[in-house]
Amino acid sequence: MPFYAQEKSKIKMVALMPPNVKNITWYSPIVQNKKPADTIINGMLTRFQKKAEAQNVVVIQFYENGEKIHEIKRT
Repeated sequence: MPFYAQEKSKIKMVALMPPNVKNITWYSPIVQNKKPADTIINGMLTRFQKKAEAQNVVVIQFYENGEKIHEIKRT
């Protein structure tokens, strides 16, 4: 079983970057699918904030079943 998969992961995270920079998409670990969405989102944010690219993010959006469930805008 893969660690994450577009069609099996519960949460999709999209980090919207400044113009002319490719957006970043992450999928939650499949083993976490039974956990509440907020728990998964907190874990994904913690891991993502350790990446250098996180400093350039404009907006982070979280989706569950194709529906946006949370959004964080950089101020």
